[in-house]
Amino acid sequence: MVHKYVKYLPWVILGALNSYQSACHYARNSFDVFYLTLNFIIVYIALLVFYEKVLKDKCKDFFTRVMSNPKKDNQA
Repeated sequence: MVHKYVKYLPWVILGALNSYQSACHYARNSFDVFYLTLNFIIVYIALLVFYEKVLKDKCKDFFTRVMSNPKKDNQA
């Protein structure tokens, strides 16, 4: 199961950096930076898992339907 998510590792690293920057903006002390960074990373990883398990196939079907040209396909 972990092998499926290894391809997202660079995005998780970028998300962690972004989470740290956001936490530094909102935090008052070092504990707040740690706590907010951890929360932002958990939410980001949850969104990636949600995309992988639920939205991936729905998005593919949606974009296939949008990008297809039924008028042109029926003429052939």
